[in-house]
Amino acid sequence: MMRTPVHSLDPRAQRGVILAHPGTQYSYETAFALQEAGLLQCYMTGFYFKPENSLGRALRLLPNGRGTELEREFRRRFKPELAPQNVRTYPAAELIYVVSSRLRPLRPFSEAILRWRNKCFDGWVAKRIARERPKAVVCYDSCAQRTFEGAKSLGTLCVLDQSIGHICTGLQLLREEAKLHPDFADSLPTKVPEWLIERCSQEALLADCVLSPSEYVRHSLIANGVEPARIAALPFGVDPERFQPPPERTEKTFRVLFVGQLSQRKGIKYLLEAFRNLRLPSAELVLVGNVAGSGKGLLRYRDMFQHIPNVPRAEVHHWFERADVFVYPSLHEGSALAIYEALACGLPIITTPNSGSMVQDGIQGYIVPIRDVERLKEKILLLYENRELRQEMSRRARLRAEEFTWAAYQQRLGSILLNLLAAKG
Repeated sequence: MMRTPVHSLDPRAQRGVILAHPGTQYSYETAFALQEAGLLQCYMTGFYFKPENSLGRALRLLPNGRGTELEREFRRRFKPELAPQNVRTYPAAELIYVVSSRLRPLRPFSEAILRWRNKCFDGWVAKRIARERPKAVVCYDSCAQRTFEGAKSLGTLCVLDQSIGHICTGLQLLREEAKLHPDFADSLPTKVPEWLIERCSQEALLADCVLSPSEYVRHSLIANGVEPARIAALPFGVDPERFQPPPERTEKTFRVLFVGQLSQRKGIKYLLEAFRNLRLPSAELVLVGNVAGSGKGLLRYRDMFQHIPNVPRAEVHHWFERADVFVYPSLHEGSALAIYEALACGLPIITTPNSGSMVQDGIQGYIVPIRDVERLKEKILLLYENRELRQEMSRRARLRAEEFTWAAYQQRLGSILLNLLAAKG
């Protein structure tokens, strides 16, 4: 069934909105949502691949299929539905950051380079805003302060997409965690400069509206001085065509899955402890994602889990299809995209309130307190022993995911911005 674009529904939709994100996250979906609503003036980002430009053509000339392999990598930074003429790029800082995060000798500096990238990008966007004078600008936390300061002087509406809980809330939790589990401390970003804390705090206070993907984020914003009236709920989404329940599994192995960075911010030690203490026959723990820090905290558990690093986004759904249960015991999130994807694949979920998920406790899975190994064990064991319960939760998980597609996200975002622009006049 064809979906009617938002811009055909409302004559107010032809407004100029600039979206700015130095990397990716879910910003391609945000840009497409604004495009569909007839709101997008332009999307500003770091590096974006355009298959028909000179780089794309050059890749197709490389011998021995090398161009195809490189193009596959570059297409991670491409969304075919997004009109290329709407995209502006500032690639240098982003490419330096990507290289630093991939080369082992430079990884210790990648956090500092990320902050430098965000600062450079924010300055570039601020200059473009002054020239292009949009009706509104949508930026992301940690790279919006200069843009918002400039936009305010122009009378431009400032919208902050708060993709993770407030930095002050997160630092308190993560610094506690580093003391509780020093073996995992180097996986936690606890050494944050004061200027960055001030920057993130100011962004939330400068914004006319803060988009919050979850109740966890909303509560963290309110706790740090943001008025509730300036916060708009905007949960993320999932592609229900790419992420689908598989045919009924015939494997006898009970597979527990985690997808995300292997860090203590994600509560990874609590999952490892729970699984080790359970010692379930014919059960397997699979961790999909890169290791944060040195990984020394993982060493004592190395015989307990299968580690799958560096899975391309286009292939990660295969791991969801092979699992029985998805466990995500995070301490600090926005609204974990991996949980939306697991729901769409029909997986029962065990997670925490701090993951910011759309899981309803006891319906599509279970919400357990952070740092609670015993409750993790209890819920994993319950699902291990009860196949019928898993099947019912699987059915409900898929139904829940269908409420939070990217198409639904587009409609919600379009409505929020149209209402903000109408109120501004």
